[in-house]
Amino acid sequence: MMRNAILPTVLTAALLAAAGCSADDPDAIDNSDPSETSSTDPQENGDDDDDAVVGTSDDPVRFAKVALRQFDECDAFLDYVHTEGAERVGPYGFGDGGWYGPDVFFDDQEVMAVEREEAMEEDQAVSTEAQATAESDDSGSDVAFEQAESEPASGDESGGTFSTTNTQVEGVDEPDIVKTDGERILAVINGRLVYVSIAPDGTAGERRGSIDLTQAGGPNTYLYGQEILVNGDRAFVIAQVEGGGIVYDTSFDEQVPQTTDLIDDGDAEAEFAGIEEPMPTEPFPDQPFFDQPFPGGYNTGPVTAVIEVDLANPDSLQVVNTLTLDGRYVSARSIAGTARIAVTTPPTDLGFLYPSSPNAEASAAEANRELVRQTTLADWLPGFTLTAANGSSDSGSLVDCARIHAPGEFAGFDMLSVVTLSLDESLGAPADTTSIMATGNTVYASQDRMYIATNEWIPPTLDEQARGSWEETYQTGIHRFALPTDAGAEYEASGTVDGHLLNQFSMHDRDGTFFVATTTGTPWSSDGSESQIVSMRPNGDILEHVGQVGGLGKGEQIFSVRYVDQTAYVVTFRQTDPFYVVDLGDPAEMIVRGELKIPGVSTYLHPISDSLVLGVGQDATEEGFQTGSKVSLFDVSDPSDPREVDVWTLPNSNSDAEFDHRAFLWWAPTSTAVLPLVSWQDQFAGAVVLNVTEDGITEQGRVSHVDEDREESGITDCRVLTIDDAPDESFGDLFWITQDAGTQVQLCGRDDQGGATGYSCDTFPADDAQNMFWFGEDGLGNTNEFPVDLEGVDRIEWCWQDGGFNGYEERIIRTMVIDGQLWSLSNGQLQANDLSTLETTNTVNL
Repeated sequence: MMRNAILPTVLTAALLAAAGCSADDPDAIDNSDPSETSSTDPQENGDDDDDAVVGTSDDPVRFAKVALRQFDECDAFLDYVHTEGAERVGPYGFGDGGWYGPDVFFDDQEVMAVEREEAMEEDQAVSTEAQATAESDDSGSDVAFEQAESEPASGDESGGTFSTTNTQVEGVDEPDIVKTDGERILAVINGRLVYVSIAPDGTAGERRGSIDLTQAGGPNTYLYGQEILVNGDRAFVIAQVEGGGIVYDTSFDEQVPQTTDLIDDGDAEAEFAGIEEPMPTEPFPDQPFFDQPFPGGYNTGPVTAVIEVDLANPDSLQVVNTLTLDGRYVSARSIAGTARIAVTTPPTDLGFLYPSSPNAEASAAEANRELVRQTTLADWLPGFTLTAANGSSDSGSLVDCARIHAPGEFAGFDMLSVVTLSLDESLGAPADTTSIMATGNTVYASQDRMYIATNEWIPPTLDEQARGSWEETYQTGIHRFALPTDAGAEYEASGTVDGHLLNQFSMHDRDGTFFVATTTGTPWSSDGSESQIVSMRPNGDILEHVGQVGGLGKGEQIFSVRYVDQTAYVVTFRQTDPFYVVDLGDPAEMIVRGELKIPGVSTYLHPISDSLVLGVGQDATEEGFQTGSKVSLFDVSDPSDPREVDVWTLPNSNSDAEFDHRAFLWWAPTSTAVLPLVSWQDQFAGAVVLNVTEDGITEQGRVSHVDEDREESGITDCRVLTIDDAPDESFGDLFWITQDAGTQVQLCGRDDQGGATGYSCDTFPADDAQNMFWFGEDGLGNTNEFPVDLEGVDRIEWCWQDGGFNGYEERIIRTMVIDGQLWSLSNGQLQANDLSTLETTNTVNL
């Protein structure tokens, strides 16, 4: 399994020997002198076309072909990472410089608190970027108009109908926080999987069993970002694991004296760092570099959990297997009972040695090069652990060496893996995993192919001028895999396109021809950009360009794309919303048929007939300032003259459907569109129901989970701390929180629902109480303990009022139709409303 190695300060000949398979690789490069080359040549998969060079530039660091090469042996893989690693490692590992040794020391609790905070910040950043670019949905490409108009999935034998997850490709399911088959609703809410049985007529539901998933990843772990796939009586919850990844080296306490007395001069940064007074005049300790990247501990990296839940007894849900995978969860798709789960695994901390001063950088760099050369397979290969309900477990490498691929041009040490799991049977050890040594976050799958878009590796040593040139010629790698019915993904071909992708909607496969929409430049810089659609076909192991149509939205970026059979609809935006209609009928001669410029921007496009497309996004001023939610109805019956037939707008509002297509519901039998909505102007949090015809858009009404007659807020089944629990300032944070009528801290048991009416809450394990709050000090300068007995407390919730109208518990996040009833999901309840009258017929407390 991928692991972290902590090596002693002075490297000796006793460093671990490199491990590999027994067979020799005649093409492997000897890594004894990495200066001879900057890249290796692992065994190529497919045709050996040395003349095919795709996507080169004047920048010498970017010369190489893009086709993936497959390692046929472990020795070849080790040669690759040894050579590339030794070439690129420096005095600060694989990153840039700037820190000279450990002048700050933490105890184990402080290490865990800092790492947890960093992990939360990283997750928040990823989430924010996902909302901005819709990266959260790495699904397929197109839904034909015929599919949009098709009958909804059939429910029970009595003829009931129900909606399903709003996916992009017919027959390719996507995980979501809620699933229904018309007879039951399964939802992951507040870390619990809840089972709700639905009455035969769809008008009522009964909460059955539920199960806490928050610590299913193992001891001292916490799960977040859960979403589910369902197959019969099995639910598969996919989540990110937080915690459990800190290994504390207690011997470090003996190596370096601990600092206890802080400089009390009002310098908060110095206080946090724990700087000792006076500061030492010589490097401390007296060594050229230090053997800890983070003093006292290291992080084992992100982990993804796949949790199998037995649904056979709705009143007693059971976790039967938990599969943890080294890496951050990217996306998943399910096709005919086979799940493809993408995870990306960054390089682990190899125990790099950090210089204690600028003069020690050369020594640290040489030591780190030697360290990289001596790494073993266990340092590089991601691993898995399969744990059964009885506690027995099985562990191993997630991917075989022979199924690892690397681009001809070095693309980083991250490993993007596609894990294949059968949902028709209980979880087993993953087999036939396919991996790429590259950084990527966008995955698209049709029913028989998968495409993975990977980012270019950014050399950390580029100066400002070189970086500017590099950004102008930024390219994205595209890698194509076949998806056999009962086997892992098989690599077929690769190519490059200029610029960057918005998300999975940018990609489309039609009869073996691949289409991709990109904006030139990098995702973080759009100066002078323009957008294009490129068509590609495989020639051997190269995805060759067949055609291109460019010049879309000059100076703007793509905000949404939708492919419908032989047509692409593209929206770019900076100040206005150019809506383009592109004819893909001849991939070699694609043509822009029509263009429409209107205020605002559509960030999600949904076809509703063969001549109408709905756009969901934001209205905007002429200067491009976004003002509130907007739904546009586009008439595309004449591709040369697209028209905006009607609009629905609501100032000072937004909808989750703007960045997550799974939050959008289109119910064709009644021509109904439903969007979750939060409006600050109307003091409303719920969902808006729109009736859409060829004549226009009409607001049918709104659905809310807020009790209009409710007078009291802050109601919860958890114990709320009061001023009696923290009566004076010596109790630190808790004193001030209990003084504030708008906030409350509550202690919840495992079976408590939690949350509070009219409040939003942050939740963390009870064991973290000492890290989350400051409790003042006793007369000796020691921090006080948590003032309340936590026996039987499972978690602590820190809640605050948010106006009630858009309370966290009441916000509607998903909607679905079951037998003429509009069911809506919030963090507090499920609610049924008659689809024709919108009158509430039933509520189910979650």
